[in-house]
Amino acid sequence: MPVGGGSGVVSSLPLWAPDTALAGVEIRVSTREGGVSQFPYDSLNLADHVGDQAESVAENRRRLAEALPGDGVCWLNQIHGVEAVEGKVGIVPEADAHWTAARNLPLAVLTADCLPVVLMATDASCVGIAHAGWRGLAAGVLESLLAAMPAEPASVTAWLGPGISAAAYEVGPEVKTMFEQHCGEESGDCFQSSHRQGYWMADLPALARLRLSRAGVPVISGGGRCTNGEPEHFFSHRREGPATGRIATLVWLS
Repeated sequence: MPVGGGSGVVSSLPLWAPDTALAGVEIRVSTREGGVSQFPYDSLNLADHVGDQAESVAENRRRLAEALPGDGVCWLNQIHGVEAVEGKVGIVPEADAHWTAARNLPLAVLTADCLPVVLMATDASCVGIAHAGWRGLAAGVLESLLAAMPAEPASVTAWLGPGISAAAYEVGPEVKTMFEQHCGEESGDCFQSSHRQGYWMADLPALARLRLSRAGVPVISGGGRCTNGEPEHFFSHRREGPATGRIATLVWLS
C-alpha cells in the first residue's frame, strides 16, 4: 500500500504516489523504508552527505532508480540557495531547483524537514522541483524555478510535498525578520508565537503558498504531511538531529 494514500506503489519500494499529479505528470515520494542503511539512517537514506556508508547509499539509489522510468535520476548538490538549472542525468550541479521538458527523466530533491515543491505546466510540457527550506524560500528559490521553466506562472500548478509543520518548527526572530524584509509584512501571518519568548512557529507550507501566489501560480495543493510527526515514514533533522537520512521527492513527465 502507498504510504498515507495515493494512487499506488512503483516496484517493491513503498513510494508514495499522491493523487494530485496532472495527466502526463508523475510524482513519487520515497519513505525511510525499503533500503539497506543502518541506524540512524535506516533504511532508505538517499543522501550521500550525511555520514551514511557510501555503499549503502549507492545501493539505495540503485533500488530507487530501478523503480523509476528512464536511464537514471537527476540529483542536485543542494546548498540552500536559489539557483535553478535544467535537469541532466550524470551531472550534479550546485543548485536547489531543476526543471525538464524531457519525458521519463525523474528530477529529485532530498529533504528531511525542508519543503519539496513540485511545479507542473498544466499542459504537461515541463515540470520542475525545488528544495525549499526557510533560507531558499526567503531568498526566492521558487521564483527562480518559475523563471527558468518554459511556462507562464498562470499555466503552472504547484504541489507541496512532506515537510515540517508549523506545530513542530520553532525558529528564531531572524527568520521572521528575513521573510518580512523579502516578502513584506503579510508573511508575518505565517508565524505564530512560541511558548518561548522571542521565538516563533514557522509555517513553511503557508510561506510557500504565499510566494507562489504572489508569483502568479493559481493552483497550489499538498503540504499536509509533517516529516517531524511521521517517524515511521520520514526522516526529520529537527526530530533526530544531523545524523539522519533524507527522503527524495521526484517528478517526471510520462
